[in-house]
Amino acid sequence: MTQGSTYWPQPKQHQQRQGQQRQPSKQQQPKSQESKARDFGGFDPLIVDKNCLIKLGNGEVVKGLVSATSKYWFLVNVDGQIIVINKAYVVSVMPIQSPTNNQQNTNNPTGEVSVNANK
Repeated sequence: MTQGSTYWPQPKQHQQRQGQQRQPSKQQQPKSQESKARDFGGFDPLIVDKNCLIKLGNGEVVKGLVSATSKYWFLVNVDGQIIVINKAYVVSVMPIQSPTNNQQNTNNPTGEVSVNANK
């Protein structure tokens, strides 16, 4: 076959491209760890360190202090025993107020302190 054949690419073009060296691109920079962290905006801060009733999918109800939460788990203290509950099995979570907190909140539900109370 001749050099002008349509079946094979011309070797001269390939050799010319190999002779050029690539310059590393400065566009690729390592991403910071902060960009990977995502806030899913859940209601977990509302129930942490509070007594709650947690209703599970099988009908069981767990009553205890929610000590910590993560993306998929609740850490619940039930009568001194630590229970880890997967959020996938939770139907509902209802915060419970203790009677002492409930009495305080009925008089001042917002917890605001008035500066002009004695005037």
